[in-house]
Amino acid sequence: MNVAEVLLRLGCSLVAWLVIFTHTIWLATLRVTGCGGDGDQFWRLLLGFAVVAAGMSFLTRTTRKIPAVHDMLRWAVVPAAFFASLCAPPVWQALAQTTFGGAPLCGPLPAPAWHAWWAPVQVFCLGIMGWNAWLAFRKAL
Repeated sequence: MNVAEVLLRLGCSLVAWLVIFTHTIWLATLRVTGCGGDGDQFWRLLLGFAVVAAGMSFLTRTTRKIPAVHDMLRWAVVPAAFFASLCAPPVWQALAQTTFGGAPLCGPLPAPAWHAWWAPVQVFCLGIMGWNAWLAFRKAL
């Protein structure tokens, strides 16, 4: 394996972990930021970014062919799990109030149709990220 391939694999895996961290931190801050003056734009951003982060999470396992590097990077799952635990309250609140309760995420009634799908998409994408993080951690054991 040449140096370029090692750097590419390392870079892809690092960027994937950073995207996962970014998504989970932004999702956890929803309890603090709320709606603000922009209405539901932050919620829309997180809806699109969840799909991007879930897709990028497949790159967390690209360093498996480099055992020394993968053994170090696999421990990135620990802070990712911590951040994901902080994501549970805002997602659960949105699931209970918006998906099952019919209330809007932000702004006036009636809620746009995508508000009802916001929390299930987040749960699905967090599940994909968690599964890929677990596989990245487990494969190195």
